[in-house]
Amino acid sequence: MNKIMLCMAVLLAGVSGCSQSDSELPPPQKKTKNEATKVSVNQQVSKINIIDSSLCIFPESPPSAKASTSDFAVYAWQQFVALNWPAQTGQRGVANCSMNLGSPGQTVWESFKTTDEIFLPGAIDPGPWRDGTGQSVLRYAAKANAGLPVEESIAQAVGGWLIDQNNNPTYYSIAVNKTSYNYVRSHQFYNEQVVSQAENVSFPNDALEIKAAWKIIQSDDDASRFLTMSVQVEVFDDTGKPTGTTRAATVGLVGFHIIYKPAGFPQWVWATFEQVDNVNTSTGHASYYSANCSGEYCDPNISPKKSGQPFTKPNQITRVTPLQDAVKTVNAEWQSNVAGTPFEYYQLISPQWPVDPLNPGNPQGTPTPGVVANVTMESYIQPTSSCMDCHSTARVPGDKVKSNYSFIFLFAQSPVSGGAK
Repeated sequence: MNKIMLCMAVLLAGVSGCSQSDSELPPPQKKTKNEATKVSVNQQVSKINIIDSSLCIFPESPPSAKASTSDFAVYAWQQFVALNWPAQTGQRGVANCSMNLGSPGQTVWESFKTTDEIFLPGAIDPGPWRDGTGQSVLRYAAKANAGLPVEESIAQAVGGWLIDQNNNPTYYSIAVNKTSYNYVRSHQFYNEQVVSQAENVSFPNDALEIKAAWKIIQSDDDASRFLTMSVQVEVFDDTGKPTGTTRAATVGLVGFHIIYKPAGFPQWVWATFEQVDNVNTSTGHASYYSANCSGEYCDPNISPKKSGQPFTKPNQITRVTPLQDAVKTVNAEWQSNVAGTPFEYYQLISPQWPVDPLNPGNPQGTPTPGVVANVTMESYIQPTSSCMDCHSTARVPGDKVKSNYSFIFLFAQSPVSGGAK
């Protein structure tokens, strides 16, 4: 598989003999909330507290490109908290700063426009930003690019699905903020015939994409450890083919990519989070790993497209790249300060940013760190996974021009057939 096809497969994740990694953090313990204290990127992490409602505002200014991993880790957590703040009722993408983090209801990013709402059958105008209700169905199969190897709603990197320890597929979704949405709509790039002939694609500053991975919550899961959502999910047969039906389910967030384009960073700034129980057995119930696995398919991190593993069997996943010490330190502080909410059970896996973003002779900007992998989205390519390297290959349908680090145009619809080309 060449690099472009590999990265197209990675898009669909959100769309990556080993043993359990000792880099996993111990699960956070329940704690009471601390006294309110504001923090900036350059302040000590220990002074953070989510009770300060100023943290509901998305931070538009990242650290300087030469800043430390710790600085970018703090910035990633600031983004994560702001995006997961409760949304204003009836206002997409706007935080309700009078509410506390973890309050019931839709979060800011859950009110963003999904690819289902942008790329409509027949390439019709998706309408104003305020229209619609956000994610309600985890199902993109009808709109997946025909050249991609697996149905979008469950496809994983390098093809293949990710089945959790309860024998359910992992589902994926993509959403964008108002800046990204208005750019797509104003240029009619929801129309495959228009975007495929574009001379240039360049999102404005403040563009933002979210890629999320979800597992179905069952009786042996502690739902309080997850951001949950009630949705309809696509039903698949025993071979992984969609049946054309959906069912109601409660899903929990297990993976979360943040892709943001601030001023001065044309390669965008990246961060990826996971739920802490994904491959951590210390709680007694990892979502994607079993220490008691036996039989034919227990070697970890092997794509079912390679192994032939059936759709009905759980995939064994371990973490390949340990978390950096600086990231683990920042995680512990932020988890402490968001205690009492589901978000204490999430961890930053890594930020990624260009340390040389404005050098014309270095268009990639030197992605730092070089390898970043989320076990729910890059499960099978963890040793070589890089968000920035992968997305740098993104192109419009037909490959005429690059699409500015975004793969969403693969969902563009034809006004003739009503399906993606």
